[in-house]
Amino acid sequence: MLAGWAMALPWIAILTPMSGALLSALLWRTRAEKLFSIVGISSSLVSFTASCILAYIAWAISPVELKATALWAPGAPLCLLLDPLSLFTAIVVSFTAFMIMLYSAGYMRGEPGQARYWALMCAFLSSMLLLVFSGDLITMLVGWKLVGFCSYALISHYYTDEPERWVGGPPPEPMYPPSHCGLKALLTTTVGDVMTLSAIFIIYAYSGSFVLTTLYDTAGSWLTALARVPGMLALTSILLMGGPLSKSAQFPFHEWLPEAMAGPTPVSALIHAATMVKAGVFVVARFLPIFYTGLHSLGLWEASAFFFTAAYLGAITAFLAAAQGCVASELKKALAYSTMSQLGYLMLGLGASGLSVEPASGMAATFYHLAAHAIFKSALFMMAGIAIHVAGTIYMDKMGGLKKILPTTWLLTLVLISSLMGVPPLSGFWGKDAIISLSLHVGLIAPFVLALMTVPLTAFYTTRMLGLVFHGREEKAQREERPLYLLLAPLAVLSIGAIVLGLSAPFLMGSLTQSLQSSLLTYKAIEVLSPSASALSEAGAPWQGATNSQELIISASSLAFIAVAGWAACLIYVKRRIRPEVLLARAPLLRRLRSALRMRLGLNSAYYIMAGLILFLRRSVRAVERCLDTFLNSWIPRAVEKMASAIRKLQTGHLGYNLAYLATVISALMLLLAMGVV
Repeated sequence: MLAGWAMALPWIAILTPMSGALLSALLWRTRAEKLFSIVGISSSLVSFTASCILAYIAWAISPVELKATALWAPGAPLCLLLDPLSLFTAIVVSFTAFMIMLYSAGYMRGEPGQARYWALMCAFLSSMLLLVFSGDLITMLVGWKLVGFCSYALISHYYTDEPERWVGGPPPEPMYPPSHCGLKALLTTTVGDVMTLSAIFIIYAYSGSFVLTTLYDTAGSWLTALARVPGMLALTSILLMGGPLSKSAQFPFHEWLPEAMAGPTPVSALIHAATMVKAGVFVVARFLPIFYTGLHSLGLWEASAFFFTAAYLGAITAFLAAAQGCVASELKKALAYSTMSQLGYLMLGLGASGLSVEPASGMAATFYHLAAHAIFKSALFMMAGIAIHVAGTIYMDKMGGLKKILPTTWLLTLVLISSLMGVPPLSGFWGKDAIISLSLHVGLIAPFVLALMTVPLTAFYTTRMLGLVFHGREEKAQREERPLYLLLAPLAVLSIGAIVLGLSAPFLMGSLTQSLQSSLLTYKAIEVLSPSASALSEAGAPWQGATNSQELIISASSLAFIAVAGWAACLIYVKRRIRPEVLLARAPLLRRLRSALRMRLGLNSAYYIMAGLILFLRRSVRAVERCLDTFLNSWIPRAVEKMASAIRKLQTGHLGYNLAYLATVISALMLLLAMGVV
């Protein structure tokens, strides 16, 4: 058990940034930029420190559950769960957020909406940590929705929609204002959130609990009851994946993320590296023990839908986004496609882990890569902010020659893109190759092929980005460099972190595997397989138990792809021996492929057409509603009023007339009775 003071640490990590958000909101009239930055930096530092101390104390202890009373509903559970998954993720999130806060202090200087920006950034960190530490589904949903709201507000930071703040293009390609981009992110993720909420209602209806540890302990009973209804378990699995897929910008919910670049660069770094997009991956990992129990311990085939959905859609997203990154014109959009691609690897890793008989090693590789991606991708966004500031443009082909102006930034970027490509021994190599190998080992042949083919695409678009931004001739659009020390400091720290994390990969992944193995045993997700479950594993995973030689072949193939694709991009964009225009003119098929990728394969346009159709139908329905409203609330009351007025005139107040009316009615009724009509 934790000591009394240690139990306060997760609350300190969660509530300190929220206090910073409230303080920034209260001080909005002061317009003191330094004060806002001090509040944001100090609160994120306290959160990171508390997370580190908590991990040091609680890492070796079996999962700890902290319960309290929810303030919004007395008697309802408010539960925090401390286990290796939440502790590791909290450290990654808080450290990356702290570095981004430091960067923001220099980048956001002189920008409008300082109080709103810092309040939302602090609230974003607090919401993500609440989600990470949550031990029940209600608390998780609160953190989940707060993360979505903060991302919407921060993407729409420049909500006045000045033309220079628009993203997209260059013309004739469409451009989008920041307010539109924020709303697009909110609506897209809300569709997935509704799916996940529906799945949670189904789970509660069968389990009777929202607490995660209770769901883990009783999974055998309520999963069996759920599976008695044909297709219900598979439906629940797919619905549950809706929210994580949309938050993590996975196919087919991926089209909102490129437009998320409308926010300030630190916002892009926070969303793409530490918070929003990682939330989906974390939630999938949280539910993994439940469906793992259903598939491997109970032999329920339908539970595999959860893992196959994650694996296949993750692999598709990884390949598709990497291909689009090869033709992107905006610097931040190229990094956005890269984020989608790397998140596809993470989803593939969790899907493959659930199909493996040893899930802990796959989960360790996935979360190691999550940490590696958080470090090098947040740093690359910082580089993008510096390059855009100096060059005065968001388009890579209008930059060029920044190596002479920003030599330190170029050197740090070289380290970061090498890690992104997966060059050993940097951090991007270990987790990615382990995920690719695992996908083959569990028999996911199509996802394995897509993941392996993503490797050369990643090497191509990263080298292309380096060449377009830092090499080639200097463009006239460049400005003189201002002092960028505050911007370079967190960039340098994260670049060093990518090296250190890569060198410590074998030890860190081994330690993480052991800790996750222990927690899964506690959650009863790993048990002696029943005979039916053993047959299921053998039938569904014919590649289980691959040898080290196979892993070596996969790693060698990956490095060969990196070398070939990287050298090809170097010839075109760094050394400039082959002009892209000439290459496209000589290869019509390549030109058509480039056009299709630039148009996002028509998916973005298709979604806008669907949205337009829904709005058209809504207008048609509103026309019908107006007709019904007029008929029910105007015509009928008027008719009744006129009828009442006419009947009122028959009432004279004379007894003789009234008796005559009564006699007439009675006579008519008697006549009808005599005729047999009534």
